[in-house]
Parts: sequence; C-alpha cells; structure tokens
Amino acid sequence: MKNIAQLSTVCVLLAGIALPTTAQTLRLSTQANAPHPWLDAAEALREDMLEATDGRVDIRIFSGGSLGNDATALDEMRLGTIDILIGGTQEATPFFPEFQLFSLSYLFANDEALRATVATDSAVSDYFRDVYANNGSRLKLLALTGGGVRNLSNRRHSVTEIEDISALRMRVPGSRMDALMWETSGALPSSLPFTELYTGMQTGVVDAFESTISAYVANKLYEVAPYHARTEHQFMVSHITMSQASFDRLSPEDQDALMDAAARASQVAIDAGIQYDQSLLQPLIESGQVTVTEVDKAPFIEIVAPLHDQVAAELDVADLLELIRSVE
Repeated sequence: MKNIAQLSTVCVLLAGIALPTTAQTLRLSTQANAPHPWLDAAEALREDMLEATDGRVDIRIFSGGSLGNDATALDEMRLGTIDILIGGTQEATPFFPEFQLFSLSYLFANDEALRATVATDSAVSDYFRDVYANNGSRLKLLALTGGGVRNLSNRRHSVTEIEDISALRMRVPGSRMDALMWETSGALPSSLPFTELYTGMQTGVVDAFESTISAYVANKLYEVAPYHARTEHQFMVSHITMSQASFDRLSPEDQDALMDAAARASQVAIDAGIQYDQSLLQPLIESGQVTVTEVDKAPFIEIVAPLHDQVAAELDVADLLELIRSVE
C-alpha cells in the first residue's frame, strides 16, 4: 500500500498537477488581555495571513500570558515550540540589551515620532534586525511597534508632582534602566513580573507601577491602584518577534506575506494604543473607581534628560540614540 501511495504522488507531479500545501498553525503568545493593542495587532496579523495564504497559514492566539511570561516564551521560541510573540521591549532586554534604551522616559516627543522610529523601513528597525541576526538568539524581528503611553498608578494617594512619589515602592520589570528614572525621582524600585503585579499591589509588596492605560484597564489594576497620574513619561515600544526555525519552515511566498502582515500589524497596534488612551479611562472616572490627576512633568523631564546620553554610553548604543534623534 505504501508503494502504491508513493507511485500515485509521483504520477500526479509528473502530470503537472500541484498537490495541496499542508496547512500550518502558528502559536502566538502575548501577556495582554483585551482590550489591548497587542491583541488587536495579533488579530490583524492572523486575518492578513489567512487571506494572503488562502488559509494555508493560521495563527492561534494565546493571550493573558497563558503560555508563560515573555521571558519564558522567548526561551520556548528559540526551541521552536512557540512561534510568535507580541510584547514590550522592556521584558525582552535579557535577550536584547539594546532594547533598554527604550526604557528611557521622554525619549519621543509625540506619537508621530514614535511611528516614524518604528516604521519597518526606518533606520532603527534596520538596526534591530541586525541585532537579532548577529546575537545568536535564533529569533527574527518581524516588526517594531507601539502600544500606548505609559503613566504612573498607585494604591496610596494622588500624584501631581515629583515629591508625591517619594518612598513609593515602584514595580519595575527588571532592567536596571527601567529603575533609573524612578530611583532618581525618589521612588524605591522593586523588580516584579507583570503577571504578579495585581497580587503584589494587593498585598503591599509594591505601592506603584507604570503601564499603558490599556494594560491598566484590561488587567483590572485600577481595583488595586485607584490613583492614576498622567505622567505620560514613555511611549511604549513593543516588538513582534518570531522563532527563526518557525520562520524558516514557511515557504518564501508565505514569509513575504508574513513580513507584510507584520508591517500592518505594527500600525494597528500604534493606532489602537492612541484610541485606548483616549477612551478607556472615562467610564472608570465617571463611576468613581479611578482618580486621575495631571502631573507637572517639568521636574521629571529635567531629571531624566541628562540620563539619555549617559545610559546610551553605558549600553554602548550611542549610535542608536542618534538614529532615534535623527528621525523626522
């Protein structure tokens, strides 16, 4: 029977009739819960791939960190057991130390500067494609993207000026550069995985954290941190990363389709971040669940501005900082 099946396949090929391509399902991990720009980007990526490949390539989305936190997922991706990750660059710094530069506050003047910086044809994207290719990670950068503006939230009191965060135990992802601004501003940085943040706030392990509004709302962090301050200190930079082994299993045509889909997904995430920043807080404000305050940003900016060149020098990425500054 086996020989007959093999002979039939050969006959079909000799007749010039194409055999159906085997369908592939890629596993995509993200720590986000809806509503969140990363999930919008993931859905856009899936839809575009299904359309471009006539259903040959599907993407199954695992949200809420169900496949583990980003560090775990990136490790699994190097083995090829998880295919794609959409997440924040902060969580990926153990693999790509150069990403630490994006932890600097007030690095981008506005969302258009961010959009130009992370565009798939930008010099910054080229820089990071080279980083991925040359560091032996066995990972491939599909696209850089955004995800909203990060603000400060806490469980204790309203924040309107820099003195109000003095001695607050501030959750940071783990990178030394993430802690630098808050330490300089008087807070007490404490490393904690995002997946443990709700419990950490609830039990008083930490008092404060910074996040996008979409993450704040989607993870119901307002329940344990009802004071939200518009520090607007960071335009979050995110990444869409793939296992190189998984990418190599795709046909050249499907690889091209995936790169095109990732470019669109990047813009979807940026647009969604802007939309969520404008809309998600209002119902919580009106219901009295969240107190939102405006912040005098000048002292924060004054403290962090000299750190830009210092941090770039420490990380040996002064050239990257200049690329970001040169974006128009």
